[in-house]
Amino acid sequence: MSAPQIVWLAVGVTGAVGLLAVCIGLFRQVTRLGRAVVEFGKEIRPTLEQLQREAERAQERTQRLAEQGQSLREPSERRARR
Repeated sequence: MSAPQIVWLAVGVTGAVGLLAVCIGLFRQVTRLGRAVVEFGKEIRPTLEQLQREAERAQERTQRLAEQGQSLREPSERRARR
């Protein structure tokens, strides 16, 4: 082997090892991110469920108020038609 071939071989091997190290680091970070997402989901679930219950209560209250408002308007609309 000539000197340039040895240099290029050394550069190639060094690059491959560096690329392998980057890939291993990336894989470790992806698994860490996955665990963090699962943990976040577990932590946020009670708050999310509470917000959903509050939203349902608010929706029901809005519906009741709309019905009450409609029932209050109906008599005045009848008088206005006369």
